[in-house]
Amino acid sequence: DLYRADLIGANLIGADLYRADLIGANLRGANLHDANLERAYLEGMIIDDGTYHEDGELRTYVIGKN
Repeated sequence: DLYRADLIGANLIGADLYRADLIGANLRGANLHDANLERAYLEGMIIDDGTYHEDGELRTYVIGKN
C-alpha cells in the first residue's frame, strides 16, 4: 500500500508493484524502468511524463528525464 506515498526520486527499477495502491503517490523523478505495474491503482498519481493508450490505461513511463 503506497497510497499518497512520497516516492520522489525513488529507485524502483524492476520493482514488483503488481496491484500496488499508488493512488495519489508522488513519483516525480522516480525510476520505474522495468517495474511491473500490472493492475496497479494509479488514480491521481503524480509523474513527470506518461504515455497513455486511448483506452486510458497507462502503457509506458518516462519518469525524470535528464
